[in-house]
Amino acid sequence: MLFASLLLLTGCPVIERDVDLRYPAPDITAATKVNDTLCVAVPNASDFQIRMIMIYPRHVSPKERWYQENPGLTITDGQVCIPSSFYKFDQRLEYVVQVILWSNKKAQWTKYAGRQVISAFEIENGHAYRVVLEEREL
Repeated sequence: MLFASLLLLTGCPVIERDVDLRYPAPDITAATKVNDTLCVAVPNASDFQIRMIMIYPRHVSPKERWYQENPGLTITDGQVCIPSSFYKFDQRLEYVVQVILWSNKKAQWTKYAGRQVISAFEIENGHAYRVVLEEREL
């Protein structure tokens, strides 16, 4: 009885330990814009592949967010670059780009093979300027 009470009061230590593995904190990275292409940095890219990308103006509801699964974009030189033919970014708007990644190599030895990269920026005069993310946007 004492053990059951302690477990209810403190929570299950196995579950709490696994939460960090299943949902690691996202990597918050920079975005750069060259001509009509916007690139988001992907640190430690190794063999990660893009499973999904979400692009949306800040402060829109989740129902209004644009996303695409298996977008056909690749990570090159530690960046995922988004051409204007894929998504057109408007001037003077703040955007958030979320890239969901998956590693087949990592999946061979752990069930937690995914990670997320997030970048927030404003497009102004043909450049991407960093914007600080709010806690609720992570």
